[in-house]
Amino acid sequence: MNRSKFTGAVNQHPGGGKWSTAMRLLDRRTQLVIALLACGRTLAGLCDLLVAAAMYALFLLLQGHAPVHLFLRGTPTTLSVAWITAVLVTLRTVMDLTSAKLCFAHIQTLQTNLLLRLVRGYSEVQWAKFAECSRSELAHIAIHTTREAADFYHRWIELSATVITVAAMTTAIVYQNVLMACGFGVMFGGLYALHRFGVRSKLQAAVGSREESFRLLHRDVIDVMSAGKEIRTYNLRSFSLARIQEQAQRMARESTRVVFLPQIGRAVADQGAVLLFLAMMIAVQMFRSDAHQMLALLAFYFVLCRRLLPLISQISFIMGQVESSYENVRVVYATLIECERYRDKTPSLQLPELGFALQLERVRFAFDEGPAILCEVDLQVREGEIVILQGLSGVGKSSLLNLIAGVLRPQEGALRVNRSRIAYVPQEIALLDDSIRNNVLFGLDYATDEDVLNSLRAAGLEAFVGAQALGLQSRIGDNGALLSGGQRQKLGLARALLRGSDLLLLDEATSALDEESEQWILEGLRSSGKTVLLATHRDRAAGFADRVLRFENSQLVEALTNPVVSC
Repeated sequence: MNRSKFTGAVNQHPGGGKWSTAMRLLDRRTQLVIALLACGRTLAGLCDLLVAAAMYALFLLLQGHAPVHLFLRGTPTTLSVAWITAVLVTLRTVMDLTSAKLCFAHIQTLQTNLLLRLVRGYSEVQWAKFAECSRSELAHIAIHTTREAADFYHRWIELSATVITVAAMTTAIVYQNVLMACGFGVMFGGLYALHRFGVRSKLQAAVGSREESFRLLHRDVIDVMSAGKEIRTYNLRSFSLARIQEQAQRMARESTRVVFLPQIGRAVADQGAVLLFLAMMIAVQMFRSDAHQMLALLAFYFVLCRRLLPLISQISFIMGQVESSYENVRVVYATLIECERYRDKTPSLQLPELGFALQLERVRFAFDEGPAILCEVDLQVREGEIVILQGLSGVGKSSLLNLIAGVLRPQEGALRVNRSRIAYVPQEIALLDDSIRNNVLFGLDYATDEDVLNSLRAAGLEAFVGAQALGLQSRIGDNGALLSGGQRQKLGLARALLRGSDLLLLDEATSALDEESEQWILEGLRSSGKTVLLATHRDRAAGFADRVLRFENSQLVEALTNPVVSC
């Protein structure tokens, strides 16, 4: 990503701790839902403790000993305790599946919300800042990074529930055997020390490097795909593959580290837990003289350890995953902050005077601290008038049209126009990988197929559409790859004409058309009664205009007359 003011802050760490940053990314309602989901997963885990207690009582009853501190009233029977145990096992299964499903569903919703917040933020950023960024990298953050950020909350839910469940089970073991509880405590302390001082820093470095290499790889792949014609023409396949290979190998190395490092703690926890369970069995044998109660305790410990041993291993593994996924939370949060910082403020609406479609008074514009592109421009365009804007590339034609369309904001001066009645055809027409119909509609939901065909006819595409096997439903490929340059421009014109706008802004909108097609379209615009501003290099378009203006040294000059403004 280009290190502009907008994107550069993404690599900076926001203020506050990790958890505070993660919570600031969520609204209050989502925070509450996350807490409730964690409680649900915890309750499902605690059911194992109840099952263990029921099994303990059941084994005592099977040996003819009544449990003295069972939670049942009266004298329990073996059958009643067996039924209760079966109900608890069923309840635990239902709670586990239900809470897991709710958790997965909410995390998917959270990822969707983060994606939409980012896309909305991108769309509201000042155009000059947005234009500095790599579109592929912004797309990567919106799609990949938000998914990983949402997984952070999923992992936190599982980690919280697991820690609480293990704490409750350890408390139960303390009640039965303090020595065993101390053993669990030592094991937990060792796992934490291993993660905190042996794995954490290496994991953070690997995650940061992996995200950077993934970002660059995504950018390079998009660049290669976009330059497909040039790569084939110049036979640059080796160059493009080498460019991708470097980042792909780097990402593979760092991904291996990210996956392997948490496995260290899990492997230690697995074997340590087994040894701890064996020690617990030996302790029961040594310190419990009652054989009947020892058998019941073994059943109690077995049920607990059946869950406790995997949970101990899971804690270490999830801690590593939480560390790795936090980097994505930080990137999403920093990006949203930058989007808000450079948010494009919508100016108050100023309508032109009666009889005018557009009025500019002493308008000045420049990019950042650069030289003025437009300097004190005065321009009045009457309704139904056709005005041609001419000049060399980079003199301000597109900037003026972008100001009128609302893409850019003037630094000084007044701009009066009814933007709800504007249609704009830019130099680079963005087309969807979709049908002809949906590309012409482009978000309109009230136009009929007849309206679409009429706009295509006015743009000179009726014959082309009629020749397609699927007609309006024919797909045009990625960004119109199946169309010629002229057909792309005609489709953009059809999209603008469908809106029925009074003011058409055309930025080199006929540059790819042959002379006959251009003449036919300009004659149609001339007879339509619409107000048209056409930026073009072609002199022949001047014959259809009421006025021709040209740009010279940031000045707007009426053709064959003296300058109408000066800086």
